[in-house]
Amino acid sequence: MRAITSLSVVLAGCLTALLWTGSAAAKDHAPGAGDGAARKIKCNDTESVFVLTPIGENQYLSYQRVLIDAPISEVWPVLRDIERFVEAVLPAVAPTFMWLDGGGPETIPSLYQFTAGTDTLLEEIIYRSEEEHQILVRLVEPVLGMQEYYAFGDLNRACGQKTVLEYTRYLELDPGTDVEFFRALFTQEFIDIPAYFDD
Repeated sequence: MRAITSLSVVLAGCLTALLWTGSAAAKDHAPGAGDGAARKIKCNDTESVFVLTPIGENQYLSYQRVLIDAPISEVWPVLRDIERFVEAVLPAVAPTFMWLDGGGPETIPSLYQFTAGTDTLLEEIIYRSEEEHQILVRLVEPVLGMQEYYAFGDLNRACGQKTVLEYTRYLELDPGTDVEFFRALFTQEFIDIPAYFDD
């Protein structure tokens, strides 16, 4: 029951983020043949945003948006392949990345792990949409003070052959865990991802 409740919170959080940005997406949408979310174009919503807010006892919702100076055709292959995404946002731990139980970039769901310091994070890709350019991952086992963690990534085309990455995360932390550690980590990740495409 706890897992269902937490998943409901995550989905509600993702919906909140989508509704939060939805009015801009609707205004910036360029209709055309084969119209769909993969054809959304965001021209006015390209400022970087980072919000980390408590939504319950030891529960937090994070929303980040960043403009990447690369077309979606270059950014999506990195976001969809979590091994490449870890290389982009956590380059120090990328060498420890490993697919598990036959998982891989073409298999959904897929388990994977990587090591940060002395801690091994076991995560799973549970959803990916090639058409919508979206991915959802979750933490499988508690670690680093996280009881639960879900991350929903969503790409949208931006004007000028650029891409907007929106990332919504749900965190449930152990009591006493310092949320500022995660604020600093998430901030650094969203400095690293645009820099990855600048190289």
